[in-house]
Amino acid sequence: MRFLAMANHYVFEPAFCNPAAGWEKGQIEKNLQDARHRLWQLMPRFPHVAALNEWPEQRSVTLWGEIPHAALPGSVADVWANEQAALMPLPPAFDGFVEHT
Repeated sequence: MRFLAMANHYVFEPAFCNPAAGWEKGQIEKNLQDARHRLWQLMPRFPHVAALNEWPEQRSVTLWGEIPHAALPGSVADVWANEQAALMPLPPAFDGFVEHT
């Protein structure tokens, strides 16, 4: 029930894999495996932990500009740039926890 309240609060429709369709999960895992390989294949050395922590985000943004979008023309970064104009602002944080004494 809390999940549906959160979905309504953030205005999204949950989409789950079908229980009898194992191939759906395999497609998702293959995409994740490919993304991990692209991201970590060229692992450089870092002078300190802070630089290591900043690197995955920078590398991901670079890759978004190189990877073609699966369904729309352009790269993932191009599609994201076009989509940002249509996004709604985030509502206040969802407080799904209620404590009773």
